[in-house]
Amino acid sequence: MANVVILGLPQAMAKIAAIPVVAEVSGEAGLTAGKLVVAADARARAPKRTGALAASIVPVPEGVAVVRPYAGFVEFGTRFMDAQPYLIDAVESQGDRVSDLVANAVRTALYAL
Repeated sequence: MANVVILGLPQAMAKIAAIPVVAEVSGEAGLTAGKLVVAADARARAPKRTGALAASIVPVPEGVAVVRPYAGFVEFGTRFMDAQPYLIDAVESQGDRVSDLVANAVRTALYAL
């Protein structure tokens, strides 16, 4: 009976085992970059009477947050004022870019294995 030796098998198996961790870490990095893009777009779209609303738009671990207490009234409107959406529009307009950032980050990290 002949013995078969596969050269580099342990290294290949180690790389395969690393794929989930590398994908998760690099995906998070891409998502962080995406949050910055969405936050910048939302700041540009926010109505600016004083600029305080736009200045309060920041990326957070959960996504993008607006810390002014009246932010929801501006975004969704009230019975006394029309909605002036800025955050939803930014998320919708930048969705493809965020997806590309995440995909490119994961792809680059996996090719580097």
